[in-house]
Formats: sequence, structure tokens, C-alpha cells
Amino acid sequence: MPTVPHPTQGVTTCTRCGARIRWATCTTGHNKGRRIPLNALPSPAGGLAAHTTGLGGLVVRELDPDRPNPEGLEWKAVAHWDSCTGNSQQAAPSRSRPARRRPSVQPPLFGQPQGRRTR
Repeated sequence: MPTVPHPTQGVTTCTRCGARIRWATCTTGHNKGRRIPLNALPSPAGGLAAHTTGLGGLVVRELDPDRPNPEGLEWKAVAHWDSCTGNSQQAAPSRSRPARRRPSVQPPLFGQPQGRRTR
């Protein structure tokens, strides 16, 4: 019998669409070892099987022909990027700093005398 995840524990919001999501670590497929966002609520149409670990983490695996249904304490989940309604074409805000202005007077190179030369 599949379980249902805690309604609020580990839930955050998507920065693009504001939907409630959970972060999970994938254990199979091409995303193995990566963290992926899941919709917060289970879905019978999901292609992933998720379960919580004993330490409170969330682990997900892809459903495949060998194991097509959730087993034990797993529930079906949907990857959030499959259902995100946010604008994927929207440019992310720039995190770089503006260019530094070059000083108008360059300091002397190492070993050169300081200040102006007087005769």
C-alpha cells in the first residue's frame, strides 16, 4: 500500500511559477545522483516512484518496464519541469557585477620611483 508524503515537510515553492515542489535525489536513469524537483502532491499519472529515507530525505526512481509500479512505501510523483507553467524563455537575472572603471592615473610599476620627477 503506497503512502502519502507529509503535506508540508520539505515543501518549497518554484521560483518560476510559484507552485509547491519537493526536491528529491534521483537513483536511476540519466538523472542518477542529481536533485530534481517534484510536484508536492502525488499523482496517479506520475512516471516516478518516490519515498522518504530514514533520515528525512526524499529519493526518487524512474518507473521502467521491469518495475512499473511503486513498491512498498513509494508513491507516484511527477517531475515539476514537466508541469511548470513558468516562462522558460524568461532570462534569469544577471548575477555579475558591473565592470570596474579603470583609474584615470595608473600607479607606478614595481621598482619605479613614486611621484613626479623633478630636475
